Amino acid sequence: MKLILNADDFGKSPGRNQAIHDSFQQELITAAGLIVTGRYLDDAVRMANEGGYTDKLHIHFNLSTNQPQEGSQDAPLTDEMKTDRFFCNADGLFVNRGLPYNPGSILKWKMIYRELVAQYEKFKEVTDGKADYRHVDFHLWYNLTMPASIALNLFTRNYDIETVRFCALHHRTTLRGIICRPLTWNPRVKYIPATNIDYFITKLEQMRQYDVMEIYCHPHYKDGVFLDDSPSYLKHDRQPMMTNISQLRAVEGIEYATWQNFAQ
Repeated sequence: MKLILNADDFGKSPGRNQAIHDSFQQELITAAGLIVTGRYLDDAVRMANEGGYTDKLHIHFNLSTNQPQEGSQDAPLTDEMKTDRFFCNADGLFVNRGLPYNPGSILKWKMIYRELVAQYEKFKEVTDGKADYRHVDFHLWYNLTMPASIALNLFTRNYDIETVRFCALHHRTTLRGIICRPLTWNPRVKYIPATNIDYFITKLEQMRQYDVMEIYCHPHYKDGVFLDDSPSYLKHDRQPMMTNISQLRAVEGIEYATWQNFAQ
């Protein structure tokens, strides 16, 4: 069984940036998703270049503020989305209410598509040809909408994307997952199943049906503690990063990989 051990939200906050950097340096993770919409992007890019792991980065699309308490001040890159009051406030910053999911919002797919293109081009610019451009992360629960799904489908076709994270395993059977996942379908794309460390270990025998999985984590320093700040879908506490990694490493029959291992 092959696992990609992926860190989310690189570029989100100073504490998260440092924790992901340390995770790479300690060989705890094999990949990370870079957010290009916030104020701490340059800090993350500098760390990656100095640490020599820019080639392990891929784009983490971002269409909402998600965790405003981290102070990232996320804003879209396209002017049309900055002035759309569903997505942004009067200052042009993302609001924390997710994407439109009512049937009429399907008309916003073109705007979302253009924002995806802008973020992808920004990602290529700041990583200077050194990163992974064939995998994209589009995973947040509020992306499980019709316009976002259509926009993602077109994007993967136009940019020859090979692997995508669209939703976690626990979202696949929700109503929104059932409706939206087919809209993203592209026969050239591999949608590799994903879940967090806690869920994977707890459901280990069930997880062994998959040959390849993404295991995601959210490294973060909070009050000096090195945490995996991923929400758990079985319990609601966060665990020390090293505790979660140690539990994962103890599982037998696992080989760790990067997204590049699954390129066509």
